[in-house]
Amino acid sequence: DGHALASENSTIPLALRRLSGDSTLAHEGDAAQSLHVLRSGSLKCFRTLEDGYEQVMALALPGDVLGFDALHSGRMPATVVSLEVSTVYTLPLTALSHWRREHPALDQALLLALSRQLARAAQLTEMLAAVSSSVRLARFLLYMSAQSAERGWSPRRLRLHLGRREIASLLGMAHETVSRSFTTLDEAGLVQVDNREIEI
Repeated sequence: DGHALASENSTIPLALRRLSGDSTLAHEGDAAQSLHVLRSGSLKCFRTLEDGYEQVMALALPGDVLGFDALHSGRMPATVVSLEVSTVYTLPLTALSHWRREHPALDQALLLALSRQLARAAQLTEMLAAVSSSVRLARFLLYMSAQSAERGWSPRRLRLHLGRREIASLLGMAHETVSRSFTTLDEAGLVQVDNREIEI
C-alpha cells in the first residue's frame, strides 16, 4: 500500500507492508536496504547459531525501528519474524539521507527511536545480570510493563508476545526454568498467570 508520513508541511511517501503471523521481514545476512518502522503487531529478532539453536535477541513492538544495527556492516545481523499479524513502514536507505535533511521531524523521530532502543538494550543487560532466575523473569515482566505503559496499554495486565521458549532464549535460561519461575512468582502472589496473559 502507498502511505505517507506527515512531516511539517509536506509528506514522505512510505510503503506499508502487511505481515501475517510467522512471516519473515528480513533474514540474517541480508543486504541492508531499508529501515523498518513497526506500525502494529510484534516482531522477534533472532540469530541462528551453529547448532541450529535460535537465540532471541529482541522483541519489537509498535514504534520500534529495525535495521539501524545493519548500517555499519551493510548486513542484517538477525532474522526478523512477525509473531502475529503486523504492519511495517519501509524507508529505503537510498532515500534516507535526503529525507532526513528535508524533514527534520523525521530525523528527530529516528534519533529518538534509536536512543530509546539503546536504553532498552541496557535494560536487557541489567536483566541478564541477575543471578536468580525468578529475579531475572521478574525484571523482564517489569520491563514489559514499562513498554506497555509507554504505548498507552495497561501496565498491570500484560499479553506476552513471546512464548516460554522464546523468553528463555532471550533471558539466557532453560525453558523449564522459565516455567518454574512463573510458578514461583505466581505462588508468591506477585503475578497471576494464564498462559500468555499475565496480571502483575
